[in-house]
Amino acid sequence: MMKKNLFILFFLIISSNLSAQINVVSKKIFLDSLYREATPDNYSYLRVITNYSQKSVRYVVTDFYKNGRKRMTGTTLDRDILKKDGEFICYYKNGAKESVINYLEDHKSGKEINWYENQGKKSEKQNLWDSKTKKSQTLTLNYWDENKNQTVIDGNGEYEETDKFITQKGVIKDGLKQGIWQGNDLLRKTTFIDNYDRGILISGVSIDENNLKFSYSSLNEKQTGKKAEKKK
Repeated sequence: MMKKNLFILFFLIISSNLSAQINVVSKKIFLDSLYREATPDNYSYLRVITNYSQKSVRYVVTDFYKNGRKRMTGTTLDRDILKKDGEFICYYKNGAKESVINYLEDHKSGKEINWYENQGKKSEKQNLWDSKTKKSQTLTLNYWDENKNQTVIDGNGEYEETDKFITQKGVIKDGLKQGIWQGNDLLRKTTFIDNYDRGILISGVSIDENNLKFSYSSLNEKQTGKKAEKKK
C-alpha cells in the first residue's frame, strides 16, 4: 500500500512538472475574426506558439477554432509576429483541408493548392518570390468551380476567387490576370473594377457605400486609398 501511494505521489509530481514545462514552452494568444488580439471571453481563434520560450530559427504556430479543431499550422520566423516560412496547411471548420501553401520569408513561394469544403479541388497555383528585387508574382495554372467544371486550364480561362473579404472575377492569360476584373470588398464595403495587363494592375475605380468613387493606378493606391505623390 505504501509503495502504491509513493508511486501515485511520484506520478503526480512528474505530471505536474511536465505540465509546468508545457506551459512555459508554449504561448497562447486569443484572436478575433480579423486576427487581432482578443480576450478569452471574446475570440474566434486560439493561436499556440509551441516552442515559444526556446531560442529557435523557426517556431511552430497552430491556430485553432473554438471547437478545438485546427484552423492553420506551420512555422514562423518570429515568435511574436507571424512571419510565415515553410509549408502552411489551413483547414475548414469541419476539419477538411482548405489549402497547402509554401512560404519563404513571409512571402508565398512555390506550389499552392486550394480545395473546396467538400474536398473538390479548387485551384493549383505557382507563387514566385524574388528576395533580391522584393517582387512577387502568382501564376494561376488550373481552376475548378464549385460544380467541378475546370474553367482555367494550363494558365488560361476564366477565374473567380474569394480571399478573406474580397471576391473578384476575370480572365486569366498565361497564368496572370488580364483585362477587366470586377469584385467587391466586404470589409471596406466597396465594389471595384480593375484593369490588368500581364498580372499588373494599371488602373481601377472603387465605389463605396455612399457612392463615392476613388480612382487608382496601382495596387498600393488601391490598398491604402491614397494617391501616390508624383516625383518632380
